[in-house]
Amino acid sequence: MRTEEEPMKQALRALGWATKIIWISVVVFALTVAYSAMNIRASPGKPQPPLFSNGLITISLPFFINNTGFYDMSELNMTTSIKDYDGTLISTSTTLIPLIPPNSVVEKTHNVSVNLDYITQNLTYLIFNDSDLTIDALIAMTFAHAIPFQISTNTTMRWGAPLYNFSMGEPFFDLTTQEMTVPLSFENHSPFSINGTMRLEIYNGNNEWLGSGTTQVIVPPNSAYKDEIEVSVDVSKLTEKGNALLYFESPAFRLGPITLEW
Repeated sequence: MRTEEEPMKQALRALGWATKIIWISVVVFALTVAYSAMNIRASPGKPQPPLFSNGLITISLPFFINNTGFYDMSELNMTTSIKDYDGTLISTSTTLIPLIPPNSVVEKTHNVSVNLDYITQNLTYLIFNDSDLTIDALIAMTFAHAIPFQISTNTTMRWGAPLYNFSMGEPFFDLTTQEMTVPLSFENHSPFSINGTMRLEIYNGNNEWLGSGTTQVIVPPNSAYKDEIEVSVDVSKLTEKGNALLYFESPAFRLGPITLEW
């Protein structure tokens, strides 16, 4: 004769087996996901030379990912942020890959761009001074559409100023020709050539306009520039001291006005 306790014992026994099966499944799933994660093959390619267009410097970083695991990799997000020495954000670049199925290879390019016009308007000191920039990188993804995973890292990159140590020398006045000769010098520490037009507007100590002059500038990377600008001036308004406004325009960036004293 069956007692009332027997159905309860059978239910508890079934529940116990179900619990064991669930835990075994969870452990197996976790182990296979861990195995899949450890067997991802990822490798960067060779960075491409910088490209310059409409005030942007773009560096292309090719990479490939080989998913040799058992599960889909989805929602892969690669984001890099570039900041200056005090943490000011210069640029952010993101590459998204919606899905990488098992036993498949994806080749992609992550483009990192820096807007030189933004730098000339907001971080002008980087045009004239070398510096160390911080690059923060974040890679996030989801395994088996269930388990999120992310890793982050940071490194530093040396920034070379395009107009490093820019200086205006003592002007020379020719009262006969009414011309003012202004010595200019700088070093191009950037990876791109400086090719553009430099213009000076000259003012006396009373902030009265005396004249302006322009010159073409072509300076390869890691090269020095030293030349002069000839400016026709109104000598009747000359004072012992004054100032000049510097403007520079090129396909890479535009700058000015920058105040220089003489």
